Amino acid sequence: MPLSEQSLRQSRILVVTDLSGVGRCAAMVAVPVISSSGSNCALLPTAVFSTHTGGFGPVHRRDMTPDMAPILTHWLDLGLQFDTAYVSYVANERQLALLEDALPALLGAQGKLYLDPVMGDHGRPYAFCGEALVEGFSRLCRMADTVFPNRTEAAMLMGVPLREGEEPPPPAVGDILSLGARNAVVTGVRDEAGRIGVMAAMSGRRDVYHTFRKYHEGSYPGTGDLLASCAVAALTLGAALPRACEIACDFLDESLEHTARYRTPSRFGLAFEQALPRLSCVFEALKSP
Repeated sequence: MPLSEQSLRQSRILVVTDLSGVGRCAAMVAVPVISSSGSNCALLPTAVFSTHTGGFGPVHRRDMTPDMAPILTHWLDLGLQFDTAYVSYVANERQLALLEDALPALLGAQGKLYLDPVMGDHGRPYAFCGEALVEGFSRLCRMADTVFPNRTEAAMLMGVPLREGEEPPPPAVGDILSLGARNAVVTGVRDEAGRIGVMAAMSGRRDVYHTFRKYHEGSYPGTGDLLASCAVAALTLGAALPRACEIACDFLDESLEHTARYRTPSRFGLAFEQALPRLSCVFEALKSP
């Protein structure tokens, strides 16, 4: 019997984030990770940078806001739809308004929105992040299936005051889910043994799912992008949220191990490429009945 059209269909995932020419972060990691899952990946760039903004000095930057509206209009005219949209870095609140208008049609009734709200870290907001951007991300949270904030971003979304240099404590389940997303994965959570990982809060459950891995010294750009894009790819293949978190944390841990072997400057990001073959096998296993 020939395979049905449904069994042959690839999932389609839209990535909305910036593109840095040098430095493994944002689109430069999200697209290969998602593609390794066998899903078809599309990209809507929100900004283009010569390098990422940490460790390379002054960067050349192009805001893609003027291009986003005609791109989205073209896609809507074509009737394109995606199974998943993964939204990360945006350059300004106007881009969030464009997405808020376009995503319902691009996703349709069954599509899922996953949101990694890039706004701050280590107890301080990024320079480009003002109140309007926080409010825009808050509105998108209400449309999202799952959000992936770090602890600083979770506090910003909930209106909790920040102390620069101090990471806020992980939020309570009810507080983070009150943002409106069905689920929330808070990254950069530590346990008593000093390990690092994530906490996942899920609608309808009072308990919180945690998973932790060895803490690796150093700070690398794109770490959150790798984790969230890996989890999004797994979720799109049908993994439950706890399983998606385990897969993402395992992938990040292996990427960190490979990076230590190469001893390259941290500003170039993680050597995740070496961890992709194993990740592809994990993704392939998710497709097995």
